[in-house]
Amino acid sequence: MPPPKKTQTQTKASESALDQQVTDMAADKTVNSEELSALIRTIIREEINAAMEKLQPQLDNLKEDLNECTTKLFALETSLSSMESRISDLEKANEELGKENKDLKDKADRMEDRSRKYNIRILGIPIDAERGNPTSYVSALLKEHFKDKLQYAPEVEIAHRTGPVNKSGQRIMIVRMLRLAAREEILRIAKNEKEFVIRGMKLRIFPDFTAETAKARASFREVRNKLWSAGVKHSIIHPATLILTFKGETKKFNDHQHAENYVKTVIEKEKP
Repeated sequence: MPPPKKTQTQTKASESALDQQVTDMAADKTVNSEELSALIRTIIREEINAAMEKLQPQLDNLKEDLNECTTKLFALETSLSSMESRISDLEKANEELGKENKDLKDKADRMEDRSRKYNIRILGIPIDAERGNPTSYVSALLKEHFKDKLQYAPEVEIAHRTGPVNKSGQRIMIVRMLRLAAREEILRIAKNEKEFVIRGMKLRIFPDFTAETAKARASFREVRNKLWSAGVKHSIIHPATLILTFKGETKKFNDHQHAENYVKTVIEKEKP
């Protein structure tokens, strides 16, 4: 059991006794150095003990505060570790959802592209020219203009208007062909002739692509210009793949940057 702490009164009494003892020794010329050293050590110990008694309450408070801070820090570390684990799980789940979303979007785009594979767009037919029966009207127009130019009859499965009225007061006509071969022939002729005059109407015919597919095909424009300049045979196949043949080797590109890199590193290096 530790000795009881001295009170302030006891400490002052002890100090007075030590002071008197030092005075008595100083007056007594017979006192040797060892006794004086022992007395000094005692005085130093008493001074240290007195100082520690004054500091002890503050030290106890600091110790209590330190323990409280340690407890709070441990709780914060535990909470932070739990949050980091949750964030990691959320990031993983978000990454998986992002991948699933991209896969679903790609799948939806492919399905949309396939559904439009038989379609063409006709621009230039005045509003209400079809008189409520666009399928019969467009079918008659196409047969009238292409009957001697196609291997297959341009039979129309269905036709309808789409989109807002443009500045010329027209709306695009979407036409779904019954045969893919007829659709391809019409687009090939339309690419060469640019514009048709049918029944006094100036018509233009385009493929029917989604916005994403149209953007992807347009991204190959610059690299196609380089291929034309180099005399390299190439084309865009459905829905948005660049295919080229160089020195007997056929390459396909779904990304315009990969195609541009191939032209730069392979084809352009072959130029004299």
